[in-house]
Amino acid sequence: MYKPIYLFIALRYLWNINLPNFKKFYFLSITSIMISTFSIVITISVINGSENNFKKNIISFIPHLIITNHDQYVKKSDFPKQILNINNIKKVSDLITKEIIVQSKNNISIAEIIGIDETNNYNIKNYNQKDILKILNPGQYNIVIGTHLAKKLHVYVGDKINLILLSNKKNNFSGQIFNQHIFKIVNIFSTQNEIDYYQIIMNKKDSLNFLKYSKNYVSGWRIWLHDPLNLNLYEFKKIINKLTLIDWKLQKGELFKAMKIEKYIMLFLFFLILIISILNIFINLTTYIVEHKYVIAILQIQGLSNWKIMLIFIIFGSGNAIIGSIIGTIIAIVLIMQNDFLKFFISYCFKENDISIIMIPSQILCINMISILLAIFSTLYPTWNAVQSKSARVLSNE
Repeated sequence: MYKPIYLFIALRYLWNINLPNFKKFYFLSITSIMISTFSIVITISVINGSENNFKKNIISFIPHLIITNHDQYVKKSDFPKQILNINNIKKVSDLITKEIIVQSKNNISIAEIIGIDETNNYNIKNYNQKDILKILNPGQYNIVIGTHLAKKLHVYVGDKINLILLSNKKNNFSGQIFNQHIFKIVNIFSTQNEIDYYQIIMNKKDSLNFLKYSKNYVSGWRIWLHDPLNLNLYEFKKIINKLTLIDWKLQKGELFKAMKIEKYIMLFLFFLILIISILNIFINLTTYIVEHKYVIAILQIQGLSNWKIMLIFIIFGSGNAIIGSIIGTIIAIVLIMQNDFLKFFISYCFKENDISIIMIPSQILCINMISILLAIFSTLYPTWNAVQSKSARVLSNE
């Protein structure tokens, strides 16, 4: 005799697809769970890729966090060393930056200068420029500008442009004081990012001279974070009192919020599909139990306890969810690993070519666990209701 008996009966029901009126329930339940699991895994993987692109192509170029003051002119010794104890901090470096006016023979524009030296290697590599520090020797006033800014100014490598700084000081006779200097373009960078439209890189010493900063003063400190999407400003505000915090959300916060809203809406819609699939199991299982309530009555007469009878239908109902989840997950993983079809479909529908799809095993496991647990919960009520009926009365009506 097979033991435990309730497991044998449940598996017998699960695999015997030749039972009358059973094929529809069996395949419909598995197909609905498979489609919902497949959809959620694909969707969340695409969202992961979008967030990774957001980190790589946007947040990697703008400061995750800047510590400065109102004038963006702060003494190096004022650096709050206590923030180094915050776990999310990856790297800290001095920051020399300022918005300026750039003028060429053909056009004029607003730009942002960035002063760099050997301490900025972590950021320099993002510009895809080899030996950039060698061509930006101090005292020569050489610069590297973004490709779109160069196109707007109609300038090329070797041309000279005039950088103009508006001073905060006033002169009673001439009004606003201008500080300007001629710089030579020695290279043009292209990052496929919006900084190509406005950023200018120069040697740190040249930037200090141009801005007329004292030797021990900087614009602030640039903070790189391990996870900029989970920036907790409250941790920094507890430590920093007199200084000002400028985080990346000031520039890209609205875009990030839009991405989050789209993420939650998409996941909500696909979880609704999962809920509908679970309801399908609930309805079909309820119908199946009502049609075969005499089988339950016979099992009760044979001495099988109510909780073991419940286990039969719980295993039976959740088995459909497990099979559907596994098949849906396998299909999703295969399509993601061989993602030419997915990229073609996404680019065809949304006209987007640069699509990255990232699977996170813990997320896939969580999706499958939620699907299976919901299926188990959906079987509890119909099975509990079935075992409450009187076996003698049920059999007397057969």
